[in-house]
Amino acid sequence: MARSFPLSRDAAAALALLVLTLATRAAFDKLLALSSDWTLVAHWAQAQSLFDLVVAVSITGVGQGIAVFAARKETDPGGLMRDGLVLGTFVSGGAALALIAATPFLNGLLGREVAPAGSIGALAIAGGLLAVGPALVYALWQGRRQRGKMAALLAAGWTPMALAASGLLGGVEIRTLLLVQLCVQFVLAVALAAPFLRGRMRDQGQAFSVSPLRRFLLAGISIGVMSPASTIWARAELAHQLSWDEVAQLQALWRASEWVNGIAGGLIGLVFLPRMAAARSRIAFLSELERAFRLLLAPAAAVYVLFWLAQGWIMPFLYTERFLMPAGASALFLVGDTLRLASWIPLHGLYASERTTAIATGEFLSLPLFALLLTVLPQASLASAGACYAAAYLVYLSFNLWCVHRLPGRYALPQPSS
Repeated sequence: MARSFPLSRDAAAALALLVLTLATRAAFDKLLALSSDWTLVAHWAQAQSLFDLVVAVSITGVGQGIAVFAARKETDPGGLMRDGLVLGTFVSGGAALALIAATPFLNGLLGREVAPAGSIGALAIAGGLLAVGPALVYALWQGRRQRGKMAALLAAGWTPMALAASGLLGGVEIRTLLLVQLCVQFVLAVALAAPFLRGRMRDQGQAFSVSPLRRFLLAGISIGVMSPASTIWARAELAHQLSWDEVAQLQALWRASEWVNGIAGGLIGLVFLPRMAAARSRIAFLSELERAFRLLLAPAAAVYVLFWLAQGWIMPFLYTERFLMPAGASALFLVGDTLRLASWIPLHGLYASERTTAIATGEFLSLPLFALLLTVLPQASLASAGACYAAAYLVYLSFNLWCVHRLPGRYALPQPSS
């Protein structure tokens, strides 16, 4: 009975880690919201989307592969990490170069700032590239369920950022925050990634032909590029059709919603992904998938209802009154977040069973579809944007469910008999 519900000692540690993550981010956002320019929340989010785009092409592909194989304990961790660092740095480096070249061109072509360029964009991109090493080490710890190390890395990364956002290191503006972030990621990269590279390195080309992580590259490139890029475009499009005030409200709602989908979605990755990856048969795999739906989705949906009812005091508490969205619009976005959370369960099942082509294909039906709907349909208010958001994730959930039940996947190897 104790094994049927994930609230074991490990799951409790994972839950504590997620709460710490969200509390840290909420404190950081609160400091930004209290600054003289409250739209700094939205502009910082745009810069961080560049950061995320660079690191995400590694984390959502190679990083998830590291977590899967670390959970199965089928691969030497040293070799796994060396291959991961080679592959991750290669794809993130390519993304960084493409962004540096393309961002000013796209801004000029479209006649508005879709994403930050110049020194702001360069600092965000460089920080994302340096974050690849620490993030891949975090993925290794995720697969091994080493929650204490994960919490220590979280604290090391966010404490200097909170100090910068408080104004103790100078004025609170994006350039200062990005400089602090860059320095923090550099120190973490040297401290965490370097030990895996000190030993004898295999021919780096072998990582692209031999390493099992190569199967995750396509998924990482698809999700890592499309999700942050689509989010950047969606914010820019809403700011163009409405204003940055509405974008700041939406960004605040998304951040507040992370208290639900950040915890529930984090438990999928921290608890259920390793379990699904370690499943040695389709029956065991589907059992873990069904358990994740049963234990996470209904409670999360109920909390979303309570969140919507109490948003009148939650949003001012987390931010200020200016960030409170109209009730109808927030209801639609929260329905979309519920569907988004539901779609993550079969998505992690696709990761765990190495169905990476389906992951890469389905990514076009999530945030990219939302951004497309915002662009082709006139947006008169945040309510119409919320309807587009909910519709996109209904399509994405349906696709992921079809794939996880219909497409063949790989499962963990049977343990050798003693």
